[in-house]
Amino acid sequence: MAGVTNKARLVLKEKGKPFFTFGILQPLSEDGGVVFPLTPTIQMSHSANYGTYDVAGSIFQQNYYINTPNPPISITALFPSNTEAEAKYTAAALHFFKACMKSDFGIKAGSTAGTPPPILKFSCYGSVHASNVPCVLRNFTYTLPEDTDYVEVETGNGEMIAVPTLSLVSVELVPQLPPKAVKDKFNIRTYASGIALNDGNQGGFI
Repeated sequence: MAGVTNKARLVLKEKGKPFFTFGILQPLSEDGGVVFPLTPTIQMSHSANYGTYDVAGSIFQQNYYINTPNPPISITALFPSNTEAEAKYTAAALHFFKACMKSDFGIKAGSTAGTPPPILKFSCYGSVHASNVPCVLRNFTYTLPEDTDYVEVETGNGEMIAVPTLSLVSVELVPQLPPKAVKDKFNIRTYASGIALNDGNQGGFI
């Protein structure tokens, strides 16, 4: 697919784990997740937490640094379904987002019971924004509007379903970096220069 490296994508950190992309998810099998078909609106919020020294009768209180929280990532995207292939991809993407918010639970889970939802990797437009950032999906919202046409397609499981010709989707992500990676690989000087983000951003920094 031409230009796919310039598209925003949200994929499983480990392809095929904890679930394979088959059945309804078959259209996502090549990438191991979702490549947003149209350019989404992406909002990233970076902040730092500070406290203040409250001295009685003083003005211009001094601030002290507490920490820098994980920057949330909000994505609002449109998924077109004007063809059968697009409709199948939209259905797969919607189901993928839902699956990524559920733990491995129940008797059938066996030894993996209790495993939390999967870690994902988010990338968009190069390391200056986000490149292979490990994250978790905290919220997913989509709309089934009344004033649009719906396309019927057969899923990989043999069921007929319908999706809007244009679906509005919102997801909220938050980075989930391993503590050891942060401790061993982060350095403010290499991060500020961009060197820490080279070679696929192995630390997952954002």
